Amino acid sequence: MRGPCCRRRRVDAARARALALVAVAFAAACSRGGGGEQEAAPSGSTGRLSAPASSGAGAGQSQTRPPALVKELSVRKLAPGAAVSIDGRLDEPAWQAAATTGPFVNVGTGREDRSLPTQGEARLLWDDAFLYVGFDVSDRTITGGFPEGARDPHLWERDTVEVMIDPDGDGDNKDYYEIQISPQNLVFDSQFDDYNAPRGGPSGPFGHQEWSAGLTSAVVLRGTIDDGSDEDRGYVVEAKIPWSSFAKAKAAPPSPGDAWRMNFYAMQNNGGAAWSPILGEGNFHRARRFGRVRFVGAGG
Repeated sequence: MRGPCCRRRRVDAARARALALVAVAFAAACSRGGGGEQEAAPSGSTGRLSAPASSGAGAGQSQTRPPALVKELSVRKLAPGAAVSIDGRLDEPAWQAAATTGPFVNVGTGREDRSLPTQGEARLLWDDAFLYVGFDVSDRTITGGFPEGARDPHLWERDTVEVMIDPDGDGDNKDYYEIQISPQNLVFDSQFDDYNAPRGGPSGPFGHQEWSAGLTSAVVLRGTIDDGSDEDRGYVVEAKIPWSSFAKAKAAPPSPGDAWRMNFYAMQNNGGAAWSPILGEGNFHRARRFGRVRFVGAGG
């Protein structure tokens, strides 16, 4: 008969194998940029804040991991008389002085990751009529491939930039918006009632796709789209989004001092880099991981 020590060794070995499998899975998720764009939400998820997860060290231990801080950005209002032309160039003085996210990071680790196939950063401005967003993306293979004029194509399956917007700023995933703009200057936009909901299945529809952001956008390419014979350098996306589109917001336009939750992504093949990392807490829709964007007056 085998004694208690043998049984303990078998249990310890099983635990070690389980922990190793978890580590491999987490590393794989981090290497591809995290949970992806439209991957299914965990079963039963509501998007609400839940109790902290156990440390995994055993049922007798109650240690928990505190939530990681989310990023914050103060966005200055356009000065009276200042203008932004939507041409994809970001060369106006207002853009040069605009708030910037800095380089995007790996969504799984929160660190800059030069091994990712696409990199980027975003700039923000606002006035009483519009939210202005500018993306500068580094990408060696600019991919489009969608029909000209396509309505709500699945841009995340190739190359695109993305803005997630939770106007209430509470991160509860209620009544948030998704906007994507591709190198072809095609748009996917939708409004969600809750985390990834409604959802029509693996092929969509995703959210209320009848919603339109009513945006104006322009794209400038640094390379040749859908041409593998050369090496591209990336692309710039510039857009203005009318505040009137955000019908679910408590107040739009915001007032100086208000804070909304947002996230910004540069994407390729359902993965990518982000301003505020998700850190394995779901997919790119996890609003409690969106950064805080605080609106300030023209004087800063």
